[in-house]
Amino acid sequence: MVNLDLRQTSALHSLVCQSILVLICLICFGYGGLSGAKFVFDDTVAIVKNKNVYTLPTNWTAIFSHDFWGAPLLSADSHKSFRPLTTLMFHYEYALLGLGASHMKFLNLLLHCVNTLLMWRLVRSLYVEDIDIERWATISAALFAAHPIHVEAVSGVVGRAELMFGLIHLLCLLLTVASVDKRGGSTIISILLLTAIGMLFKESAVTIPLSCAALDYFQNGTYMLPLKLQQRIITTRLRYLVYLFGTGLLIVLRLWWQNFEAPEFKAVDNPIAHSEQLLTRGLSQQYLYVMNFWLMLCPQWLCFDWALGCIQLVTSIWDMRLQAVIAFYSFIFVSLMNFRRLAGLMIGLALMVIPFLPASGIIRVGFVIAERTLYVPSMGFCLLFVYGFLYCYNYMADQAHWRHLLQALLMLLFAVLMLRTRQRAADWLNEEQLFSSALQVCPNNAKVHYNIARLATDMGNSSRAFQHYHRAIELYPEYESALMNLGNLYREHGQLQTAEKFIRAALAAYPAFPVAWMNLGIVQSAQKKYTEALDSYKQALKYRTDYAVCYYNMGNLYLEQQRYAEALHHWQHAVAVNPRQPKAWANILTMLDNRSMYEDALRLSEQGLMQLPHEPSIMFIRANVLGKLKHYVEAESLYKQVIELDPHNMLYHTNLGVLYHRWDKVQEAIDSYRTAISINAVRSTTARDNLGKLLKRMEREAINEQ
Repeated sequence: MVNLDLRQTSALHSLVCQSILVLICLICFGYGGLSGAKFVFDDTVAIVKNKNVYTLPTNWTAIFSHDFWGAPLLSADSHKSFRPLTTLMFHYEYALLGLGASHMKFLNLLLHCVNTLLMWRLVRSLYVEDIDIERWATISAALFAAHPIHVEAVSGVVGRAELMFGLIHLLCLLLTVASVDKRGGSTIISILLLTAIGMLFKESAVTIPLSCAALDYFQNGTYMLPLKLQQRIITTRLRYLVYLFGTGLLIVLRLWWQNFEAPEFKAVDNPIAHSEQLLTRGLSQQYLYVMNFWLMLCPQWLCFDWALGCIQLVTSIWDMRLQAVIAFYSFIFVSLMNFRRLAGLMIGLALMVIPFLPASGIIRVGFVIAERTLYVPSMGFCLLFVYGFLYCYNYMADQAHWRHLLQALLMLLFAVLMLRTRQRAADWLNEEQLFSSALQVCPNNAKVHYNIARLATDMGNSSRAFQHYHRAIELYPEYESALMNLGNLYREHGQLQTAEKFIRAALAAYPAFPVAWMNLGIVQSAQKKYTEALDSYKQALKYRTDYAVCYYNMGNLYLEQQRYAEALHHWQHAVAVNPRQPKAWANILTMLDNRSMYEDALRLSEQGLMQLPHEPSIMFIRANVLGKLKHYVEAESLYKQVIELDPHNMLYHTNLGVLYHRWDKVQEAIDSYRTAISINAVRSTTARDNLGKLLKRMEREAINEQ
């Protein structure tokens, strides 16, 4: 009976602990991270604009041959970030629930809750002397649940890759603990299989076998043996050899899938990796390790992008920031010297360092610091931090007042962290808040100014866009994207010569920039420099052969020169390369309509609607053609559909009135013309003229009847 009561009490205690952990997650992320949520920053490229996500039926070939951002994996433009299972998750969410940030972020939150509970279970299953495992597990998991460094991974939808990596990482660690002191052949195979699956969610999962080996090393007591015996065991133990061989094989397979091609990152993405000075590169990289650790230790300064201007390069050994590097490595050195006595601390250190290795500069990456890459390493950090806290707490066993102070400080810490996490989650609600918060942390980051300017352009705030584009270029004069976008902004304001100057400056900074070449062609075309514009378009196609938008603009160029056959050919090429080009479809159909090629227009409009089933421009032109062919019922249905999609479009109502006019439905025609005039009385000349003619005809008919 006593044993039964103890089991019931233990089960109740476990249930309470797990409930509290989930509650912490919900308090931190549930409101601020979900209410009014939108896709922000990288979500737009990886999800909203990624046709592998929104294409139905599922294009398996594309998903497993394209990178995470939707570019072909073997393309020179690809970042080689191959995460097909993450993309597949987004794809099925779209298929089932549509493209919505709220439900996608909610799933991220659920995964964070699961990871928190798995971490709690993992720590409870560890064996470490001289520590209260239950306290270590509960406090560490609570710290993991509430840590602000996780906001980017949980509130940014693309953080799904990190969450799934964390989930599989924890499952493998649990399998490792469960198989301690056993042969565990099936466990080793399971871990390698899970690692292979994890790499399809996030490449960093390749470190899982190394984490499992480190945990096994401490859990089976190998660390307590003499160093020579340890060395012999480590080099001969079968599971370690299998982990090593399996990891190597997975790396080779992964590189083979991308044809052993390395990604090309620009200096704007990671200035440290592109520094020509070996000393500068080495010292700056060491300082980055400290910065990553500091963000976990004190997550006050958080930024969506840590690139240009956030962290200045360390160019001299006399740089005062290197004191932090010395302190950091001193801590690691002291820990290693006491690894037998502080096994729990070493477990935390290993689980913090090992998952971070792919982002540590061993291989060149396209970022300086990415907060979401710290999601899995922070598990080890939480273990390390709480182990240190409990070590101090136990050391003061006879000093109750100091213990009470530590407990109060811990509660205060959790309150501060939860408030900070909620605040940071609110920043990730929309891009305006996110970019504004970054400006406070990194006012000299050119990429922050660039993103603020880009957002201001989308919102129609040109003065702010000009201000921040110029500031970005001032901070980084060779910022090709900012130079090009500023040129486009000047083009939109009719300042074509200034626009051409900035776009040419972008090409001087980065000659193989297809988008800039295309935009230069657009500016030159607007200046009637047709020969130069054509050369610019050809340069764009030289660097990106499948550039559908460029083919579309070349068609427009030929149209301006009244070379209709070439224009039609290039628009058709555009939709052949990318069938989801509504402007190209509209131009093709308009030309066919104007040339009275009605049957061809109907046939191609049907093809266009198969690719873009709710595209108003295609439906509208098809309705026009049907009206001319006197298919009034079908034309009326299409007009009503486009009006439902855009009820304030004066032209739609005008043409519906023309249809009724031809159909001899006088009252319906009058109503449509009047609606068009009410929307825009100045521009609705056709509706006004036709209405006048119709009313005069009705007057004449009324007089004749008398």
